[in-house]
Amino acid sequence: MIQPIFVYGQHILEQPCTDIQLESPQLQNLVNNLWDTMRNAQGCGLSAPQIGLPYKVFVIDSQNAFQAIGKGFRKRYFDAEDKGIQGIFINPQLLEVSSKMWKAEEGCLSLPSLIKGVSRPWQIKISYYNEQLEHRIQEFSGLTARMILHELDHTNGILLINHMGLLTKKYLYFKLKSIKKGRVKVSYPISTR
Repeated sequence: MIQPIFVYGQHILEQPCTDIQLESPQLQNLVNNLWDTMRNAQGCGLSAPQIGLPYKVFVIDSQNAFQAIGKGFRKRYFDAEDKGIQGIFINPQLLEVSSKMWKAEEGCLSLPSLIKGVSRPWQIKISYYNEQLEHRIQEFSGLTARMILHELDHTNGILLINHMGLLTKKYLYFKLKSIKKGRVKVSYPISTR
């Protein structure tokens, strides 16, 4: 079911989340709602706190993101055989990050119309449970790693603006204020409560 997406200014977006019980009857519904809400908003990643739930759960669709970016960008940053993933990450823990960093622009459904360059590690190793509730330890790189780190940030109460300097935040003051008050044009339902 499509849920409103919580936007900047909502307390839940700034709070670290807790693990969800794998036996929780709420889990499957949460995952379905994340997929439905993300697809409705034409996004490529969404976390539980973005729909108002304080759990370490997120979904990403880097396959869709790969299709959206240009061929030149793909050749520069990705292996030819890398097609991205559609994945569910339950109770994720970051285990390792590479020293190689790369900067790229990122957007966020909780910060509509805001796109900023962020430096992130090229490769990560993460522990998580998948949609079959199987424990996995896996490495990801490039765009998929970036998307996982972005959503993992959400589960730790970190927003895209936390990666920006003080001057940039001051420059964006009025834009952030408009987002906080819900005065932003989006094609999906938002929550400013």
